[in-house]
Amino acid sequence: MQALRHHTPLALILLVALIWRLILWAQPLHLPANDEVEYLIVVRDLLGGRGWIFYESWPWLRAPLYPLFLAGSLWLADGDLHLAALPNLGLSVAVVWLIYLLARELAPEGSRRPALLAAAIAALLQTYATFASLYMSETLFTFFFTGSWLALARWRRKGGLWRVGLAGALLGLACLTRSAGLAFLPVAMAWIVGLDLWRRRRLRVAAVVPALVMAVVTALVIAPWTIRNCLAYGECVLIETGSARDLWVYYEPRETIPEIHAQLKAIPSPAERADFATQRGLERLREDPLIFLRKIPTEWIRLWSVKPIEDRFLLPDYNSDPPPLIFLASLLLDDLLYFVIMAAAPFGVALALARREGLALPMLLWLLIFLAATMVTHAEWRYRHFLFMVLIPLAALALDGFWRGERLRLPAMAALALPLSLMVLAFLAYYPWAWAAQGAQRSAYRQTGDWHASAGRDEAAAAMYLAALRASPTPDGWLVLGDLHRRKGDLAATERYYQLARENRPGYVGASVMMGDFLREQGREDEARLAFQGQFLEEQRALDWGFQMLKPAPLPTLDVGSGLDLGYVGGVYPAERQQGALARWTNGRASLRLDPLDAEAGLMRLTLRAAAPHPDGATVPLTICAQRQCATITLAPEWRTFHLLLPAPAETIDLRSPTFYAPDRRDLGVLLDHASVRSLALP
Repeated sequence: MQALRHHTPLALILLVALIWRLILWAQPLHLPANDEVEYLIVVRDLLGGRGWIFYESWPWLRAPLYPLFLAGSLWLADGDLHLAALPNLGLSVAVVWLIYLLARELAPEGSRRPALLAAAIAALLQTYATFASLYMSETLFTFFFTGSWLALARWRRKGGLWRVGLAGALLGLACLTRSAGLAFLPVAMAWIVGLDLWRRRRLRVAAVVPALVMAVVTALVIAPWTIRNCLAYGECVLIETGSARDLWVYYEPRETIPEIHAQLKAIPSPAERADFATQRGLERLREDPLIFLRKIPTEWIRLWSVKPIEDRFLLPDYNSDPPPLIFLASLLLDDLLYFVIMAAAPFGVALALARREGLALPMLLWLLIFLAATMVTHAEWRYRHFLFMVLIPLAALALDGFWRGERLRLPAMAALALPLSLMVLAFLAYYPWAWAAQGAQRSAYRQTGDWHASAGRDEAAAAMYLAALRASPTPDGWLVLGDLHRRKGDLAATERYYQLARENRPGYVGASVMMGDFLREQGREDEARLAFQGQFLEEQRALDWGFQMLKPAPLPTLDVGSGLDLGYVGGVYPAERQQGALARWTNGRASLRLDPLDAEAGLMRLTLRAAAPHPDGATVPLTICAQRQCATITLAPEWRTFHLLLPAPAETIDLRSPTFYAPDRRDLGVLLDHASVRSLALP
């Protein structure tokens, strides 16, 4: 019972962390943002056996470990991008545990409260929970980097060169995830040597050995990638070349960013590309050395302020509204909690230094070095991940100290005044207050409307939805009103509200696809095709959004590629004319939504017209599955029609096939032209 009482608080915190992350992950698959787009392309190249070909024509070379991790996750998930986020989600929960252990190293002996508080902050912080479902490298980096800190802390208390070696290995893996971690190596080495120097008041050769062990192990972990780059490009690249591109882009270049990227893409070797970018950046800096001073305030504001950017929420489209409760939670568990961390952490540094906690000095040095490097290069909102694993334990230490009535001396308070005021000023002065206020009102009204709608109180729901629109007029606000009237059968009001959503944001995929689905349901096929096309809307985007978000009316027959198949077919590309038919290529993992319209049916007969004109002319196997029962047919380059018996009803009919790599960078599977199902009663 004593052991149970000891472990229960942490277990509950980890459970909350897992549940919170799963709640966010369970939303519809989000639209890739920022680095995700690049990572997903590289991963598909890796899984397709094409290696790192993407970086032969990209402005920079990226560190390799996260693409490899994501490729492994996607392979384990059998190509399901949504499921591929689960390993990263597990790492995010593990980060909460590591932060707990790291905070215990800082806390006074025998005290678990600061560590539990740090774990609770890490568990609830919505930034951490959101990035668990994003296909970006920050969570993996945090896991390795925090593990390296923890190994060093254990070495300080218990000794053992293997712990220093482990710290070096984990640091090397962190650097292969994001090279910014490399700046910590000299800090760690100096701290290791300084510990012995502080204890014995003299420098011993034996004190240098652990520092060298850490450096050597870190180098050995990084070396295979560096050697690979040397052999591949004829010039060595240690890890990545993004900093070279940043030196050109963020030092007031005379060229636009698209012009810079075009010049860099024209250079075939990443090493030569980096040399060229570095040269151009230094030329500009020599022309106007004051650029460096002018950019410091800008980067400082970018690092500490809050912005409603693309990867803040897991949205199916950038124009979509976040779910109301998640938006409201973000104001507390993202912005307010982040402010508490930011404001309390400097006091944690001072308290730890006053107590002479061994890790306090390297933590402070890492903060200073990273901040300096960020000011020199550039800052982004998500770069706070490089600091959170340090800021959170320190903030928890300060909050616990305040609770126990600890006081700082006047010199420490004076030293904290300037950096703390600059951090708080950046947060408060540049916080999007109007966005937060309007979003909070919209979300509160929308959520209340949803509760009324679920209880059948349609008039009250409509009133709340209209109030949400008055607070913040967004296309989703009009769409929910249209959905409400569509369920009531008020077709004129439905069309009016859907049209208002399209006018509010003409390029919004949701408004175009919802209008198209409504018109298709009414039999207005020509109007539906035009609505599905939208304005400034890529057909691929409409296809993906439609299959993910629509719940179209049951349909037994589907003309694939007709322009009226959105929502019924997924994992396909825009329609094109092939062998006399307007059809769609699959990406190797297609799905069909077809319904025999007979609830009593035990079997259904699938009729499928398909072809597989692969460049080698060979036949291609196509595996067709429904309710986990599968059959395989063989496709030739020419059109053929097949008939199969499958279990019914099935939520989707899944089609799996090998692919080939097309010159336009698409993975093409088979061509689909027509599909239909007919019910067959069981004998």
